[in-house]
Amino acid sequence: MGDEGMKGGKAPRIVVGVDGSEGGQVALAWALGEARIRRATLHVVHAWHQPFEAVAGTLTVLPASEGADSWAKEMVDQMLAKVGGDAGDVPIVREVEYGPAAQALLDASKGAAMVVVGSRGRRRLTGMLLGSVGQVLVARASCPVVVIPAHGQAAEASEEAPAGPSASLSGMLEEIPEAECLALLAGHGVGRLAVTAAGQPLVFPVNYILDGRTVAIRSDPGTKLDWASVGRVAFEIDNIDLVRQEGWSVLVQGVGQDITNGLDAWSRGVRSAPLAPWAAGEKAHWIAIVSPQFSGRRLHHHLSGEAGDKTST
Repeated sequence: MGDEGMKGGKAPRIVVGVDGSEGGQVALAWALGEARIRRATLHVVHAWHQPFEAVAGTLTVLPASEGADSWAKEMVDQMLAKVGGDAGDVPIVREVEYGPAAQALLDASKGAAMVVVGSRGRRRLTGMLLGSVGQVLVARASCPVVVIPAHGQAAEASEEAPAGPSASLSGMLEEIPEAECLALLAGHGVGRLAVTAAGQPLVFPVNYILDGRTVAIRSDPGTKLDWASVGRVAFEIDNIDLVRQEGWSVLVQGVGQDITNGLDAWSRGVRSAPLAPWAAGEKAHWIAIVSPQFSGRRLHHHLSGEAGDKTST
């Protein structure tokens, strides 16, 4: 990119990772403000993957994905515009890379003043729920790492505000858009794979990777491999806050396919991902979910029945 030469300049450089999610937007806003204070260059990094689908029995790139790189750049520009990054008062480097987000941010962090990412966690559970990209950066980045809570001060205030005698918590469900579902999947590494074996539903906890829009796992021979590679499957991750009684879940539905011996570039690319299952065993077989459909829901609360609530029953 033409402005990548700014990485090696003498001015401080603040790196921020964005992925289109709410957490990425909050992290971007914080990093922009910090860049203004420090008179630093803001280096915005977004890593993307080319999506694949199953079409007519083969794995191929869909026509709609041909402009993925342009879409990614447009998404970064839109996020910057939302936080006032187009004001021209802060030098900005935009970097859109194909590949794993963690590695792109590690590379960008070299020589930077700090690297900023959004957190997957919430308050008391933040340390347990830090996304996989954040975990890699905290362990390996060559500069200070700042992790910004996705819901910022508003979430802290709502949690600490006491509910008066006349107030009660009311749960609200909202749909999670596909782009955010993918971001949530990218930030985790453990989920549950559901198959139907001889008419009986079975669920297996598994480690997984997300490659573009493809969820893939590794398996030893057995029930999971036998039934996950012959028909429709479902896969789910979730995040539950027991203190706040809130959470979200992401569901992936598709067709399980054994890609262990696939010679096409897509199969080889998925198998090259750094997936290390926790359970013992060789886990030499790879199962990918093709033709995926993504959906998600989030449960959160709001106070009702307060003095200012004019809703009548």
